[in-house]
Amino acid sequence: MPSEEEIEGTTFKVYLYMIKADNPVGPRDIMRGVNLSSPSVAYRHLQKLLDLGLVEKDNYGNYLIKEKTSPRGFLWIGRTLLPRLMLYSFFFIGTLIVEVSVLSIRLIVKEPIDNVFLLLILVTTISAVLFLFEGYRLKKRIES
Repeated sequence: MPSEEEIEGTTFKVYLYMIKADNPVGPRDIMRGVNLSSPSVAYRHLQKLLDLGLVEKDNYGNYLIKEKTSPRGFLWIGRTLLPRLMLYSFFFIGTLIVEVSVLSIRLIVKEPIDNVFLLLILVTTISAVLFLFEGYRLKKRIES
């Protein structure tokens, strides 16, 4: 598997475009899809991916994905690349839902609410928001 230093920048954008296209593409398709200046620039990036063993060329001169790889801190879910931080935020959001449900039940049955429980909800909320925000920033950075 290639290291993340070998596949980055425009080459990685070409790779992402090819995964999302989910069918063989040529240099002109890449040029239009990734907004490159010419087919030769697209060809250079396709050649890098070919050399890394991530894509292969078919009999018609089109390129298709041979192997999926992801940069450190990201995970493929189908054809979507998600930052792991976002997945952590989903865990904290689920935990927050459980905590708020328990709090609601305690309020309905008129049990006293501990300050420690409220602090736990606050910490879980802050964690969920921070992980979600940082995950969103990473996703936008890799898409731009």
